[in-house]
Formats: sequence, C-alpha cells, structure tokens
Amino acid sequence: MALENSFPTESGEKIRTQSRSRVDRFQMAYRARLRDAMRALAPGIFVALPVMVRLPEALARASWATLGRDHGIFQYIAWAASRHGQVMYRDVRDVNGPLVPMVHEIMLALGGANEHRFRVIDLVVTGLTAAFCGGAIAYCGAIGEAPASTSASSRVRRMPWLRIASMALAAWAIVIAQYVAYGSWNTAQRESFFDWFVVTSMGLELLALGRASHPRALLFGAGATSAIAWLGKPTFILFTLGQLFTLFTGDMAVSKRTRFAWFFSGAAIGVATAVAYLFGRGDVVAWARITFVDIPAMYRFIWPQSPNTILFLYYGPTSMSAIAASVAIAVLVMTQRMPRRMLLLATMPLAGLASVVIQAKGFPYHFHPVSLGTALALLAIVHCAWVHADALKLNALGIGARAGATALAIALGVRAYSALERLPYPPVPIARDPASLESEERLLPFERVDFFPFALRQAAAFVAARTTPEEAVQTYGMDPYVLFLANRKSATPYIYAYDLNVDAALAGSPEPQGLHPTPEQARTIQAMRDDHERDLLRRLERTPPPAFVFVGRSPLMSFPDAVTDFHVHCPTAAAWVFEHYVEAANFDTIRVWLRRDRL
Repeated sequence: MALENSFPTESGEKIRTQSRSRVDRFQMAYRARLRDAMRALAPGIFVALPVMVRLPEALARASWATLGRDHGIFQYIAWAASRHGQVMYRDVRDVNGPLVPMVHEIMLALGGANEHRFRVIDLVVTGLTAAFCGGAIAYCGAIGEAPASTSASSRVRRMPWLRIASMALAAWAIVIAQYVAYGSWNTAQRESFFDWFVVTSMGLELLALGRASHPRALLFGAGATSAIAWLGKPTFILFTLGQLFTLFTGDMAVSKRTRFAWFFSGAAIGVATAVAYLFGRGDVVAWARITFVDIPAMYRFIWPQSPNTILFLYYGPTSMSAIAASVAIAVLVMTQRMPRRMLLLATMPLAGLASVVIQAKGFPYHFHPVSLGTALALLAIVHCAWVHADALKLNALGIGARAGATALAIALGVRAYSALERLPYPPVPIARDPASLESEERLLPFERVDFFPFALRQAAAFVAARTTPEEAVQTYGMDPYVLFLANRKSATPYIYAYDLNVDAALAGSPEPQGLHPTPEQARTIQAMRDDHERDLLRRLERTPPPAFVFVGRSPLMSFPDAVTDFHVHCPTAAAWVFEHYVEAANFDTIRVWLRRDRL
C-alpha cells in the first residue's frame, strides 16, 4: 500500500520540479534578453536623456517663432514664381541658387504660408534627416565595427535594430538641440535646408559602405541628394568631395569603378532635378549672368571678412570643436578603432569650415553644416566607445571601459543640454487666433534693429486695401516679405536695396587688410548700379505701380530713412517718383507712397 501511494507523490514532485525549472529558465532567458536590450539601447538613451529635460520646451517655442528677413525674401520669391508667373532671376533679381525657392515652394504647397506650420515642417525634416544618419552610424557599428570577443557583445549584435533606434534618437536630440539654439533668425535658413540633403546623402553612403543590401541603389541616392545641394550654393560641392574621398578609401564589396559610376549617375539626376526647376521657374541666362558675372564683380565685396576673424575671433569654440571632432575620428580610423568608412563623418565639419571661409561673410547660419557635422562626429565617437566596451569581458578593464563610454555619452548629452540654457525665443503664445498672433505684443520680441515684423504687417495691410491683386507694387529696402504679406508682386526685379545703393560693395571689408575693390572694380560696380537705376526707371515709367513702399532702417543702406537713401543714390528715378507719388502712411519708418491718382 505504501508503495502504491508513493508513485503519484514522486511523479507529482518530479513534474513540479520540471515545471519550476522551465519557469526559472524562462525567467533567466527573459532577464538576459532584457539586459541585452538595455545594453543595446544604452548609448543613445544616455545621450538623449539630459537633452530631453529642455528640448520639448525649446521645440515648442521654436515652432511658434515668426519668420525673419531671409525667410520672407524666399517666401516671396517662391510665391511669385509658383503662383503669379514671375520668372526668377529675370522678374525677381536674386543671387541665390534655385534650390532655395524650390524648398520654399514645397513648403508653401504643404501649408508653409502659415509661419507656425513652416517652422514645424522645418523642425520635423531636420530631425528626421539627423535620425536617419544616426541610425546609419549605428548600423555600420552593428555589422562589425569592433571584434565580438564576448557573448555580451554578440548578443547586442543580434539586436541591431534596438541599437539603431537608440542612436537615431540620440542623433535627433543633439542635432535638434544645437539647431534650435541658433534662434529664430538663423534657423530655417539656406544652409539648414541644404543640410537635409547632405546628411541624407551621408547616411546613404554609410549604409552602402557598411555592406547593406542594394549598395548600388544606396550610392545612387547618395549621389543624387549630395549633388542637388550644389544648386543651392556652389560651396556645397566641398561636401561631395569629402564623400568621394571616403568612397575611394572605404572598404566595399563592389569595385571602385562601380561605386563612382552609381554615385555620379545619382549626382547627374540630382543636378538635373534642380536644373529642371530652374528651367521651369527661372531664366537660365539671367541666373548664369548673376551667378558667374555679377557676384564676382560686385556682391563678393559686400561685408567680406577674413578667415581668422570668422573662424577664431567670432566663432572660435565652434571652429575648434569641429576641428577636434574631425581629428579624433581620423585618429580612431588610423588606429583601426573605427572602420575607414567613418572618415565620412570627419569630412563634414571640415568642409563646413571651408564653405564658411569661401563665403567670407561669417553669418551665424553659415555654420549650420559645421555644428551639425560636429554633433554627428561626436556621436560616432560615443558609439565607437560603446562598441569596444561591449567587446570586452566583464572584468576590471571591461567595467572601466563601460563606465568611460557611459560618461562620454552623458557628456555629449550635457553638451547639447547646455546649448539650450538660454532659449532665444519668447514663450509659447497662449492665444493662437490670427489676430493675437499678428498683434504688436506678440511680434515685439522678434524685432531687431533693422527688422520690424509688426510694421511690415501694417504696411502690407495698408497696401492690400488700396491696390488690387492684379497690380504690382515697388519696394525699396531689404524686405519683399511685405509683398508676400500683401499678396502683391514686385513691379520691377529690384527687391534688394544693394542693387541700387552700392556703398557697401564699394566700401568692401570692414577690416583694413580685408577684401576691397580696386578702382577699376569700383567703376564696374558703379556701372552696374547705374544700369539698374535706368532699368528701374524704364519699368516704372512703362507701368507705374499704384504704391511704392520704402522700408526704413534696412541693412545695406546708407541712411536710416529709406526715402532719403533712395533720393541720394537713385536721383533720376527718385525725381520721377516724387513727381508722381505722395506719402500716404508711415508705419515705424516703413513709408508707403501712393500714386497721386490713388489718393
């Protein structure tokens, strides 16, 4: 009897033991996978966490920033070319490449006439392109940046998408943080738009060099997105040269001949896209003359500064950080801590600095590629440290390496956090109805010594009420945004005061040793100005506009009063204007003159 009762008891105990064993193994496996997942996510999380303390507020404030002068210029050019049939470079004289109005036209099609939506689109695209490149950096590490000498490292490598997502988050956080720190005036600028294409191209090239599937298609896309930026500013060919250098030196399954064939095929498509837009919206001959004749003859003499002043006097910390990040990556590649393909990230900060020097103006937004490239290079260094720390055994050396990698990641996050210490934006508006958003109180924080957004809106409303949509209006100053706000096109191609007042070009650099025109060059500049005034007067006489808007206190004028400046520098045209027009309104030195028959 005892034997009969013992079998079920022993059998039940055995089943319970086996069940507990299975549960324990499941729990152990679950905990191991959780540890591996956290290890895969760790580098990006450690970078992003410090930034996230301030980033949401910074994004909210930046998204409600009004547009400044340059944004308004290109909003007008894109609007006039796309919706009112004006031909760029012929009917609207501009010195920038066709990629700029092309981007603005796309923004307008997406609802970018609304300033808040314009800002949101800009922030979203900037963040997405940065995240894509950050993910590409992680992918290149996940497929073999360092030898997998431990089981922990190999387990992380079996979870590459978590590491990729982690690094994408980190790239988004640090790039957006340094970006919004530029403030409303210097974001959504030309260089920041061109960065979309450069960063996307770099990510595609990293994936191709990292032995991703379909490398030829990736190289084709890299070429297309890199080359289209040439039609924004010619200096952006420097970034392509950096990519070609990396493409030549990097290790890849396909031959060098095949790499360059696919890259240049894509580049041809990228250039063709911008050129097709130029043919569709602009005058190619006028663009070529402005780009290759007028800019070297006159525009390069406006506010030029020496490389030493730009790089080290005004932007020393930014320049030194860029150089240090590039040198660090080069050293890691030479010591075989990084694969050769990662040299691509070292080229962007250096190409950005070279672009700044060539342009010779030293405007803050010229440094967008520099600071963005530096952020991505530093992120790659952090990822390299984590990859090598993961490959070490969990001994004293391994623990120290992991602690160092963690500290490096947190330091990068704190660096981005500190960029947001003083947010250069007013608080998010509470009332968001159109009247409140366009009020003087709301727009006052965005005023500058030479830019008055509320007065521009007052003048635009005044002009719109006294002219018809079919009529054109002339301006003198630097703010054709008033035409965009009034929904009126320009009566002549001259939307910039510096085409009619060349004092800044004749003066040259503010530095004694800087660039100045020779006497012969000065005569050429003066002759260009005289031609512009004669052409302006012919057009005004042929079709007198109903209104003439003088935007006072504009840059590149010699007098704060625009009427006086116009009178002194365009005396012949001014005499005709004063005969046929009379002042009807003055909005904080923005003076609106109406044709006498319109009074």
